[in-house]
Amino acid sequence: MVMSIRIYSIEYLAPVSPVVWQSLLTLLPGELLQKVEKYRRWQDAHGCLFGKHLLTAALREEGFPGDLSRLEYSAYGRPFLAGGPDFNISHSGTRVVCILGAQGGVGIDLEEIRDLDIGDFKSQFSGLEWEAICSARQPLRAFYHYWTAKECLSKADGRGLNLPLADLKIEHNTQVRLADRCWNLLPIPHFEGYACHIATEEPIHAPALKEFDVSEIIERVI
Repeated sequence: MVMSIRIYSIEYLAPVSPVVWQSLLTLLPGELLQKVEKYRRWQDAHGCLFGKHLLTAALREEGFPGDLSRLEYSAYGRPFLAGGPDFNISHSGTRVVCILGAQGGVGIDLEEIRDLDIGDFKSQFSGLEWEAICSARQPLRAFYHYWTAKECLSKADGRGLNLPLADLKIEHNTQVRLADRCWNLLPIPHFEGYACHIATEEPIHAPALKEFDVSEIIERVI
């Protein structure tokens, strides 16, 4: 049985060789292959590809089949494994994270902290959230704090873009109820240069974290 909550991660600082890239691609089911190929920046394409193989490695690590051809999809397009743990993947910059949870739903969002005009996103926050962002000692980091909290919540819920971020009022809450489900929000501070949040139905204070390197993932799946 998979432990309650575990986060897996990988950082890739350079593109893999064309031979390895092709080998990793050919292991994916057709629908996942198409998702990888839609990206133009190598960082995004690698993030998408490594995300799928990180999930495979994580499932096998916890004693589950790593066959992604068994993936099914909800009415909103959220992937799941019948009879398996809930999972969620996020990638940004040159890092991928994957969360597994055995009891209830899970969601994760990772964002590289980079300069942007946060004013362009004001409409996505409540008045209290925007005030907290603008009054923070580091408004940019506060922006990413709230943004990743909202994103992981929408991903855990499963409705994604059908659930506008403006409707998700995080404010000062560490628990948020959506429909008939209660979600626990927890920031994950382990990744330097990134903001990360998880949402879980199961209460948790310190999820386990396992870091893979690129060679490990390649060896495990090829």
